[in-house]
Amino acid sequence: MRRNNFTKLIAVAMLIALAFVLERFVPAINLPTARVSFSFVPMMFCGMYFGPIWAAAAYGISDFLGWPFMGLAPIPLVLVSRIANGFIFGLVLHRENVKFWPHAVVCSFATQIICGAGLTTLGLSHYFGTPFLPLLWSRVPQLVTYIVLLLAVFPILAKLKASLRKTGYGAI
Repeated sequence: MRRNNFTKLIAVAMLIALAFVLERFVPAINLPTARVSFSFVPMMFCGMYFGPIWAAAAYGISDFLGWPFMGLAPIPLVLVSRIANGFIFGLVLHRENVKFWPHAVVCSFATQIICGAGLTTLGLSHYFGTPFLPLLWSRVPQLVTYIVLLLAVFPILAKLKASLRKTGYGAI
């Protein structure tokens, strides 16, 4: 049992490190109020493979560790948004037979509406002192982009999860 927990901890730590690198050093678009990166990919996989608690903790740790590298103070609501995002990934996608519909579609819309449009936009609005609605409208293209990316990446991660389970790594 101890070896299993240690192996799981190491795997989640590697996913955190990968998300950190993808978020902070390899963003596709990097603006003050909008950033598109592929850091969601390891966190989405963490939710699919390890469940909501591990994914929430991993996304929160990744975001918390990344703020000093950006030269900014942590934004508490953005941190809560990342934790909720990871939790939703795990809650919706941590199933034996996860499917594109309804699981991936519900997950992508839920994360972007609750976390992206709601908590993150509210946190950025407070941090930068801008009105919520204009900021939300400026973030709509980013949110739509993430919905498309989440749906595009899902089949790849689902096949990866199935392959890992077949090779014996399903016991992690």
